[in-house]
Amino acid sequence: MKLLALLLLLITQVEAKVNIEQWYTPEGAKVLFTQTQGLPMLDVALNFDAASSRDGEKHGLASLTNSLIGTASKYRSEEQIINQFESLGSEFSTASLKDMSIISMRSLTRRDILQSSLDLFTEVVSKVDYQQRYLSREKKQTLRAIEAAKQSPGSVANTRFNELVFGEHPYAHKKIGTQESLQQIKLIDLKQHYQRYYVAKNLTIALVGDISKAHAKQIARQISHGLNSGQKARDNQSVLPLSKAMQEHIEFPSTQTHLLIGQVGINRAHPDYYALYLGNHILGGSGLTSILSDEVREQRGLAYSTSSYFTKMKSNGYFLIKLQTKNSQADQAKKVALETLKNFRNNAIDAQKLQDGKDNIIGGFALETASNANILTYLSIIGFYELPLDFLNAFIDKITPISVYDIQKAYKRLINMDKLVVLSVGAKK
Repeated sequence: MKLLALLLLLITQVEAKVNIEQWYTPEGAKVLFTQTQGLPMLDVALNFDAASSRDGEKHGLASLTNSLIGTASKYRSEEQIINQFESLGSEFSTASLKDMSIISMRSLTRRDILQSSLDLFTEVVSKVDYQQRYLSREKKQTLRAIEAAKQSPGSVANTRFNELVFGEHPYAHKKIGTQESLQQIKLIDLKQHYQRYYVAKNLTIALVGDISKAHAKQIARQISHGLNSGQKARDNQSVLPLSKAMQEHIEFPSTQTHLLIGQVGINRAHPDYYALYLGNHILGGSGLTSILSDEVREQRGLAYSTSSYFTKMKSNGYFLIKLQTKNSQADQAKKVALETLKNFRNNAIDAQKLQDGKDNIIGGFALETASNANILTYLSIIGFYELPLDFLNAFIDKITPISVYDIQKAYKRLINMDKLVVLSVGAKK
């Protein structure tokens, strides 16, 4: 077993070496680049600090602003943009989260195709033409999504959990907004949001592909040159720890109860990041082999699956234990989950569980950097959250020396059993 772990460690350390280069364009955009060989592709992700935490009072504004990029440019209609990307064999997409609004492209690296794709991509990003017909269409689609979410107990639970944990912080509201907030959003709001946040100094560019650094610099410059320089968005205030425990039950006509237990968590620069990461893998992040799964599922049959995880946000995310169980077993499942968390927090795990957790993470880490898409995601995270450039290469070295006492101390410092959110959504009690 020790020999296997050593081999996995050596293989991972060889395969996971990712050379990341960073610089800034003259307009102020941060650029992270990794050259990969063997696949004639380039992946580009533009990560703006322009997501739902920048909505202000008009919840859903950032999502709408992002989703309409690509519907029309100063020179092309939506149909022309779609057809042109398809004719080049390139992929274009947008996404908006709580911290990041993302615009991405994938293209072949053949010179003529790549340049044509980049010219179109730059036009679509920098020459956005917001039109009322597309805003009206997107609002209708969003309203349908809002109504559909009301019929899902899982969506109801997730929405309410965010409200309870984040309180008055901008992370608390749904990124797509509400029926009421969407009615307040006008075309001018999208244009102003774009002008304020879609600027070079508020942008992290991630590039991964079979191109030279010199070519990557040309591409980054072309993209940022089309944008206003602008200003970097100010950091939001940090999410503060909960001041009291909160228990809430939402009645919902479902055969199962959704149970969510958690509290305010961490950001990616937290000093206990690695101990909490490894600890969570052992507690509930490793699927059926986790402690939570063993206690809740295997020993008592209270749920088909249960998990725990940290959302690592710029201004602190949350820690969450999540499971579904029969309505009649909800109280028992809640009791077992809370006891399991308390025992994990207060008592050191045995050495074998620790080693198994390390082996599992180390053995699977090579897959984390096995594709350009995965590397692109990590480059976006490293750049946007201002992590060290050796974050990936040093990851295993950070995990390896962690002891059972490091995990216990980290969980004792973070998890307050007297100030947890305990939320259930299901049949009337």
